[in-house]
Amino acid sequence: MNERSIHKQSDELQIIFDSVPAWIFYKDKENRFMRVNQVFCDIMELSREELEGRSLFDLYPREQAEEFWRDDKEVMASGKPKKNIIESMDHKSGKMWVKTDKIPYRDKQGTIIGIIGFALDITEQKNAEDALLAAYTEEKRLATNNEQLVDQLKSALSQIRTLNSLLPVCAVCKKIRDEEGHWHLMENYISSRTNTTFTHGYCPACAERALKQFKTDSPE
Repeated sequence: MNERSIHKQSDELQIIFDSVPAWIFYKDKENRFMRVNQVFCDIMELSREELEGRSLFDLYPREQAEEFWRDDKEVMASGKPKKNIIESMDHKSGKMWVKTDKIPYRDKQGTIIGIIGFALDITEQKNAEDALLAAYTEEKRLATNNEQLVDQLKSALSQIRTLNSLLPVCAVCKKIRDEEGHWHLMENYISSRTNTTFTHGYCPACAERALKQFKTDSPE
């Protein structure tokens, strides 16, 4: 195949690459871009000439570039594809989420000379999934709160029912007989079955009666 035919084949291949909506890139074993398609250029906001030949570390923050490069080295070392890599990527428009597949790039002799990557922008999908998860988590929290509230209401109702029945009360001392036949002061009985706390004082009639009794018992 002559040089003209090779150049024509390369141009035709580039046309195919540029028509694919995914990001496509070839990288060598030195982490340099060898070939990229137009979608990748658009997302990076750089021309093909500005991208090809440059290292990943020239384009991304070092920590992020190291993470991408680690996947590349795993693919080249194992000779096996690595698929469905979900990664975040900093972009001028904000944080992006990308799903990437990487396969070994081999020469005619089968020697691995780099990787070929295919990536899709899944930011909208990831944000929708995160929103759905947040809504589900909030729904579970509300359901748990509702269950706790129902339990509290059942407990309160049970306490009310304890008092909502016929109580054996002594006609003289006003003690109450419990289910086991034991007699208790009314205050003790009610306090042990409810959250009621008793305070003591005189009603007007008793206060008047006590005052008269005091005057009667007092020496002149």
